[in-house]
Amino acid sequence: MKYISVFFICVFCVSCNLVQKQNKEKDLGTAKGNQIHEKVISIDEIMENADKILGKEFCFNGLVNHICAHSGKRCILKNANGTLSIRVEATGELKGFDKELVGHDIMVTGILREKRLDQVAIAKQESEVKAKHAMEENGENCSSEMANIKEMRDWMREKNKDYYAIYYVDGKSYEVLE
Repeated sequence: MKYISVFFICVFCVSCNLVQKQNKEKDLGTAKGNQIHEKVISIDEIMENADKILGKEFCFNGLVNHICAHSGKRCILKNANGTLSIRVEATGELKGFDKELVGHDIMVTGILREKRLDQVAIAKQESEVKAKHAMEENGENCSSEMANIKEMRDWMREKNKDYYAIYYVDGKSYEVLE
C-alpha cells in the first residue's frame, strides 16, 4: 500500500509539471502575437543557412548602410564587420525606411527571398562587361565587374548549383536598436 501511495504521488507531481510547462509555452506564444522567434540571427547566419530559412519569417539585425533615395523602400544592411550585406524591401504594412536610419543598427522581421541568375544571364553579363571594357580607357570598372562574375561562378561551383542566388528580405517591420 505504501508503494502504491508513493507511485500516485510521483504521477501527480509529474503531471503537474507537464501542465505548468504547457501553460508557460502557451503564454509565450500569445505574448508575442503567435510569432515566436527563438532568437534574432545575424546576416552571417542568414547567408550560412539561406536554404533552410528561404520563404520563412525570421528576425535579424544589421547596420543600415544605405537607404534608396528615390522611394525609401529599399534598405541595405551590413553585418558587424562590414563584409556581408543584404537588401531589405519594404512590403506589406512597412511603407519604407527613414533616411535618418543610415548608420544605425536595426532589427528587421521579414521573409527571405531568392532571385536566381542562371548561366545564360551570367554569360550575357560577362559579354556586356567585355564589350564595355573595349570602349573604355580605364579598366578599373571592368576588373571589379569581372571579379564579381568570377565570384558568382566560384560560388556556383562550391555549392554545386547551376545558378547564382541573390538573397534579399521582404521586410514586414523594423525596430531601431539602441
